[in-house]
Amino acid sequence: MLSSRLTHRVTGTAIATLMLTAGAVAIASPAAAKANTMTVDRIALDTRNAPVIKAYLTYSCDPGSDVHVTTTATNLDTPDGSAPSIATATLPNDKLICDAARHVERLTLSPQPGAVFQQGDDVKVVATIVNPAGVEYAQDEKIATL
Repeated sequence: MLSSRLTHRVTGTAIATLMLTAGAVAIASPAAAKANTMTVDRIALDTRNAPVIKAYLTYSCDPGSDVHVTTTATNLDTPDGSAPSIATATLPNDKLICDAARHVERLTLSPQPGAVFQQGDDVKVVATIVNPAGVEYAQDEKIATL
């Protein structure tokens, strides 16, 4: 049988450890264990007016984040020696919903002057969550045929 003093010490240590663990879990931010995520879901060519690339993205960002989404489409079917056609779009921070959920957004990527995108072209789309200093938090890329 343990002495009364030793029993009290063991019990006190166990309770203190339990309280510290519970306190750490209680004050931890729900977003602390969640990372920023980015997924390029679908890519399409829209030729109704001027040809543009439509990219459907699923993203998630931590609450209070000062981030934005940059998206670039590069035409992989360019003749040798010529510069690839590029289209870009940016989703600013005030248009993002940064909480614990994942959100879907459709971006219209505008071609740079002289860029050509046609039905059947292979296109690589890269979407990135970036902060104002240029630090990348999440990135995804997808290659698709328009």
